[in-house]
Formats: sequence, structure tokens, C-alpha cells
Amino acid sequence: MRNVIVGTAGHVDHGKTCLIRALTGTDTDRLKEEKKRGITIDLGFAEMPNPSGQQIGIIDVPGHERFVRNMLAGIGGIDLVLLVVAADEGVMPQTIEHFEILKMLDIKKGIVVITKMDLVDEDWLELVKDDVAATVKGTFLEGAPVVAVSSHTGENIDQLRALILEKVKDVANRREDPSLLRIPIDRVFTMEGFGTVITGTLVEGSVRVGDEVQIYPGERIAKVRNLQVHGKAVDAAFAGQRTAVNLVNVKKDEIKRGDVLAAKGSLEQTRMLDVKIRMFDDAPRTLVNGSRLHLYYGSAEALCKAVLLDADALESGASGYAQLRMEEEVAVRKGDRFIIRFYSPVETIGGGVILDANPVKHKRFRKEVIDALKILEGGDEEAVLEQILRETSKLLPSKKDLTVRLGRTTEEVSSGLMKLVSEGKAVSLSEDTYVHVEYTEKVRKATEDILAEYYGKNPISPGMQKGEFRKKLADKLHIADIKNIDLLLSHLVKKEQLRDLGNSVALPGHRVEYTPELLALISRLEKRYLDAGFEIPELEDCIQDEKDKELAKQMVEAMSESGTLKKLTYQYYMHSSHWEEAMKRFRNHMEQHGKITLAEYRDLLNTSRKYAVLILEYLDQQKITKMVDDARILL
Repeated sequence: MRNVIVGTAGHVDHGKTCLIRALTGTDTDRLKEEKKRGITIDLGFAEMPNPSGQQIGIIDVPGHERFVRNMLAGIGGIDLVLLVVAADEGVMPQTIEHFEILKMLDIKKGIVVITKMDLVDEDWLELVKDDVAATVKGTFLEGAPVVAVSSHTGENIDQLRALILEKVKDVANRREDPSLLRIPIDRVFTMEGFGTVITGTLVEGSVRVGDEVQIYPGERIAKVRNLQVHGKAVDAAFAGQRTAVNLVNVKKDEIKRGDVLAAKGSLEQTRMLDVKIRMFDDAPRTLVNGSRLHLYYGSAEALCKAVLLDADALESGASGYAQLRMEEEVAVRKGDRFIIRFYSPVETIGGGVILDANPVKHKRFRKEVIDALKILEGGDEEAVLEQILRETSKLLPSKKDLTVRLGRTTEEVSSGLMKLVSEGKAVSLSEDTYVHVEYTEKVRKATEDILAEYYGKNPISPGMQKGEFRKKLADKLHIADIKNIDLLLSHLVKKEQLRDLGNSVALPGHRVEYTPELLALISRLEKRYLDAGFEIPELEDCIQDEKDKELAKQMVEAMSESGTLKKLTYQYYMHSSHWEEAMKRFRNHMEQHGKITLAEYRDLLNTSRKYAVLILEYLDQQKITKMVDDARILL
């Protein structure tokens, strides 16, 4: 069943509430003050009975200038608008303001309804129609149906009802995947025996009784106890329905109008938004860089500063890219529409669309920033996904990260990523982690730079220790999670851009070239370790006669990595031939006795306790032996 939201817009006292009562039989003025004053202050809702099987909800929004904020809370997310103009007054200031807002919110379908036709004659009615036609010329309402009605006598109400049914037939179905659930909250109250209840238009996704949901901004998790759609209890609610949600695990004072009820983990909270702004054609003020604004989105209002990215100012009718720096956290999605009002005096001046719901901070007049925003504004789904992947690759985003950033489903993002990979534009680092191919080139270049610098300082080292390399690569690429570094390492090795030497890494093709001087140094060092036998020398003693002691240390380490020497600790090495002999004597003893004491091993090697304990402690560290009482046994 298709669910459709119809909204009203128009000047105060032009008969919107009476019109809805005539269409639905429901009086949407529910507040005592509204009854007393005869104007709508808050949002009202009614369901329009119809035989088509469609569920059509009508939102009655305030028309009085002081209540524009409430009007904005209701007008977002509608499928069809009724622009209401009273026949006895014609187009008025709030008619124009509401209509400008409708254009900014990218509403595509509408009907012009001229109310109070019983108060004027035919000639006057034609003048009003001409006035309306001039107002909507060149907009989505140009050529839209115009219906004159009387809510008092009922004249033409049936005709309008039939026209609404006809116009909503081809309204596109909203996405109902539960992962996209989003309800901008416009009312919060408590019902005795039930607890906290929120209401709002379910703009996308779906929700069921028993679901866990999250309240944004914030981390409050609640559970859905009951659901109502237009006053009727249901097990599930779907996009396009006016919905009341009874929540448990959250108190009324923990939620406010403007918050968003959404699927857990489905939104990002941010203090910056990249947007495209368009000024009203008759905007009363110029928007200059750094202006403080009221931002209206969904059912929320927040203060922000507008940083214009490609202009110094925006006049009436102009458009441009901007970054909105928020004074509080907000939770929105790419593609959401918004309205802006000047900070003081509070005047509506324009609106726009959100291009990136969680961007990095931009500097003004940067070509690469503007080019990226143009893609986010006008690119197809694949181009937008590629651009977001390009921007977020340094974070090694998961599929979940990308779905949240783009406001799409996991299936949509997975399909898009597979296509980018097949086209050579993206690289899969794991089943869940993808980066742009440009980022892998950056990683390759960083790897080359790190190892080139290392080889410059360590000319005889075959490779850099993995731990040291991980840290330097993480610092250079600003990566905090070591798991992400390991993913990059695996990719580099797979692409043969890095060699894995076990405990170290090296560039492909790197080989140590030994000069006659280095070969002589190797010979001297090896002789000292051979001459030492089992009486293992300290590193400092072994190299004390060398002029370049740092080079000598590197050479000892290189000889260890090549297998000439056996490294026991950072200070003690022994020649591999002596190590093999020491291990041979150790194994023979263990085969005969099953255990060995320090004194026994000392005697086997015919050396002192100092050197015997070095070998035995190394075996302990390698989990080959362990101490039991005063002897060692094999693990």
C-alpha cells in the first residue's frame, strides 16, 4: 500500500484548517489557544478517507508569520502540496514566503486551492486566479490544477478530493528498508499507562513493535513498545506515514522536538555540513561570508555560521556552495533539504540541500573542494560513492561507514563498490574495507619514502623491522588503528610493492651491496664471535675496536638476520655454529635425562654460569623450556 503525505501552505486565515476538515472530517486545531484565536499554532494531522487503498495523510501547518518555525517542521517530507489562497484576499506575504520554502524543499507536485469562493463573485475569482498564475510562473506549480472551493458550503470539495487521488497515483514509493528508519520528532508527550510517546512523519525506512531505535543527536537507545498510524494501533509503520511511537527505556525530558528517531547507528552526528545554498528570488537580505543563521531541517532548528566557499556574498536569487559550522551537534543525511533564516532580524532568506553530512573543515576558494562538491551535488550514484570513498579512504571505511555517510542501504553500497572495483577505481582491502585506488598510490609512495630513508641510515640492513615500519606508516598516514595498518601491509605485499621478510619488510628488488670495506668488517666481526666460542661477548665489547660503531652495530644485526649470528638479547649474540653445538649438547642431555639444571648445562658447555644462563633464559622466552624446581624441562 502506498503511503502519501499531503501538506498545506498559505497565508494565515486563508482557510487551511477548514479545508482539511471538509476533506477529512477532522478538526486539526487541537490546542485550546488555537480554538480561542482561530489560527493554527502547531502542526495538525488528519487522514483523508478514500476508496483507493492508499493511506493519505494531510498535514495542517501554521500560516501566521510568528509560527513559520512550526510550519517548517511539518512541510518537510511531503509528497503533494496544496497551496491555499483565500479568494477574498488573494496572494499575501506569507503566501509568497511559504511558496519560496516549498521551492527550496524541492517539492515536485502540487494543487492550487482557492478557498472561500462563496465570498466573492466570478469576476473577482478570475482576478485571484490570474494573481496566483503570475506568482507560480516558472515554478513546479506552473500549469498545476487550480480548484476553487468553499469549505463552508462544500462546493467543489469532492472535485478537489478526486483530484488529490489522481495526483498521488504516481507518487514514487519511499524506501522502506528498516536500516533507513528516520522520523524527525515534532511532538513528545507522556501517556498514562504507556509512558513516552513521540510523533512525526516517517520519512524513510520502516519500524516494528519490539525494534531497538536510537534518538539523535545523542546515544540514547530505546525500544518500541507500541505504534500508531493515524490513531490506529499497528505492528509496523512505513515510510510516508504519520506515526506515533511509544518508547520504553527513555524519559520524556530526554527527548525534544527536533530530535530524530532512527535505526541504531544509522546517522552521524556532526557540527559541520557541506551544502548548496539558493537565496530566495526576493530575499530581503544579502548573505555574506561568516553570517550567523537559523538553520531549519526536518523538525529541528539550530544556529550556525555560513562559510561561503565560492563567493564573498550571495544576493537574491543567487546560489553557491557553503560549509555550515554548527553551534550544536546535528544528525542529518545527504540530500536533506533545509531552510535558512537571517539571525537578527529573523527573516527567511533561502534554503538548499545537504551535500555532505559529516565533512572535514574546508578552506575557501579551493578548486579541489568546489570540484568535489559539484560531484556530490550533480553526480550519479556511482560518481557520488567514488567521491565519498576518495574523501574517506584515509579512515579505511567499512561498508557500514559508507552506508551511513551516503544514507543508502548496505546492498546499494555493496553493489556500487563492486562496480568501482571492477572499473579499477576502488580496491578491496578486506571483505568489509574498501579504499579509492588513489589512496593505495599514496600508501605505496609513503612506503617507498619510509624505506628509502631507512636504507639511507641503515645501508646494510636487508629490511626494516615490522613494528617500526607499522609505526612510521601509521604516523605518516595518520592512522590510529593498527588493524588498518596490517590491511595495508597485506595489500602492499599482495601487489608486490613490499616484501615480507618475516620479522622485517623490504622494498622489492632491494639488495645489500657489500663493499670491500664492509666485507672486511664482516670478517672481523665473525672472527670475534667465532673466537669467543660459548663465552658470548657483549655487543659493545665486540665492536669497541671499530671506528664506526653505529655501522658495526648494524652489521651485527644484519649478520643475525642473515643467520650468521644468533641473537639472544639486544646485547648478546653468538656465532650460529656455536649455537648449533650448544643446542646439540642440550638435546642429547634432555633425551637421556628429561631435565637439565643450570650447573649441568654449564659443565656441558665447559663455560661459566653467566653464559649458560643466557642460553637457557632464551629457551624459556621462546617457550621451549620452563623451570620446575631447580631444573628445566621441555614444554
